[in-house]
Amino acid sequence: MYGCRLVAIIGACVASLGFFLSRWWANIWFYYITIGIIGGIGFALMYLPAIVSVNLYFEKKSAFALGIAISGSGVGTFTLLPQEPSEQRRLQRQADKNLISSNAPVISENNVANEIVEPMLPNVSIHNSPSKSFFGQIIEQMDLNLLKNTAFILFSVSNFLASLGFNVIYNFADDLANDSKVIGKHRTYIVMSIGLSSILGRVIIGYLGDRKWINHLLLFIITLIISGIATIIAPFCGSSVITHIGYASLFGFSSGGYFTLTPIVLVDIVGKNKLSDAFGVLLLFIGVAMAIGTPIVGAMRDAFSDFTRPFLWPYLIFGSCTVLSGVILFAIPFLQRKKPNAHQTEVNVEAS
Repeated sequence: MYGCRLVAIIGACVASLGFFLSRWWANIWFYYITIGIIGGIGFALMYLPAIVSVNLYFEKKSAFALGIAISGSGVGTFTLLPQEPSEQRRLQRQADKNLISSNAPVISENNVANEIVEPMLPNVSIHNSPSKSFFGQIIEQMDLNLLKNTAFILFSVSNFLASLGFNVIYNFADDLANDSKVIGKHRTYIVMSIGLSSILGRVIIGYLGDRKWINHLLLFIITLIISGIATIIAPFCGSSVITHIGYASLFGFSSGGYFTLTPIVLVDIVGKNKLSDAFGVLLLFIGVAMAIGTPIVGAMRDAFSDFTRPFLWPYLIFGSCTVLSGVILFAIPFLQRKKPNAHQTEVNVEAS
């Protein structure tokens, strides 16, 4: 309705505003509003058009192009995380306000990147039509037929289950290492390894996703199952930083592939012409899961704080959810054969 470029620029401005406002009051509830709600809305407006535009511009090598395009988040995890100990000390001195707001100009630089993306079609004159309300236009643009697509619904449920635990390792890797008696100065390298391996996973799995002999859905399922297994084994890594880096790298590589392949598999299910609507609905499932998953893990860790491994059950449960999210996708080819859709591409997975 408004185009990928305009929406992404607005999202960058909104996210920058949220981070900038967070400097004025060092209060967790204020952060929920500024960073959580305002920043979250901004990032959502940036993320969806960025993913959709890559798929629209690239036909033959869309997976590889998408892997490169989204590898920047892995770079951020790898380079910015070592600052965390100093940031925590600044928080204690309430100097974090300036630190958090310093992210605002970084986010606003997305305006430059989004502005240079050329439109795929030339500008054309449009005749005036009766004006409609903003929400009326949104409802008109939504394709409710997606909710009748059982393969898409199953794919959304799978992403919900996966997203319940995907932030667990990112948010609690340091706490898990601390509970496991890993040397403090070495703990930073654990999440750094997630970022580095995530970059490799996004690019390599994106490259594999463009090979004709690779089944997108099967590769996607493998990344989910490996991510879940990495989450499950994390509490058993002991006090050695090497073993923690091992599970973190395995998770980072496979989860990076998951993020790369998500829109690719979605196109196979609903078709490229419905990608924007379908991906928006999918992000709703993912966002809700991420919003409730991390607090539940934290609450479970506190509940089991007297145990030798307080993170054992949270990691086992949410890791199993990720494995389950991959396993249930084996049903998609059967659902598509049962009720074919004109916009769907057959996805054949050998169930063995």
